[in-house]
Formats: sequence, structure tokens, C-alpha cells
Amino acid sequence: MAKTPNLIPSKQLNVALPLPLMTRLAAHLYSDLEGRVPHGAYSRFLIDLLQVHFAEQALDLAPYVGSEPGTLQVTGTPEAIVALTRRLEA
Repeated sequence: MAKTPNLIPSKQLNVALPLPLMTRLAAHLYSDLEGRVPHGAYSRFLIDLLQVHFAEQALDLAPYVGSEPGTLQVTGTPEAIVALTRRLEA
């Protein structure tokens, strides 16, 4: 049976990671059942992280707590950031 094509095309990405970070990632993704990191596990992991990153918003707490801008930030869903901003401004 032929492999069905992806509905969304993909593009190859070459990423260099520091060895300690790569070792931790490989250990995290390792499958005891397969005895290795499963095929596509690195891609799925990165795709999930990127989707979360682009779905989140950041809020700088500097105006609310008197810190230097950019030193205290929180991230979350847009709804969570709106709720937190309302609470801080109340």
C-alpha cells in the first residue's frame, strides 16, 4: 500500500543542539519498547513546542510590581493573560 501524502507539506530543518541538551532530549523521547527514539519523535516534540509557543502570549509584570522592564514576565493562553491583566489592574 502506498503512503498517503501529508495534507500540509513539510520542510527539512537542521538544528544543532548542545550535547547535554541533546542527551536529555534523546533520553526523554527514548522508547523502551522500541529500544530507541521512535521515528518522527524529534519532529513531533518540536512541532508541539512551537504550537504552544505561538499560541501563548507574554505579559511584562514591570508596570505592576515596579521591576525593570523585561525582567519579570509570565506567559500563558490569551485568555489567561487577559484575566491576569484585569486582576492586576483591579
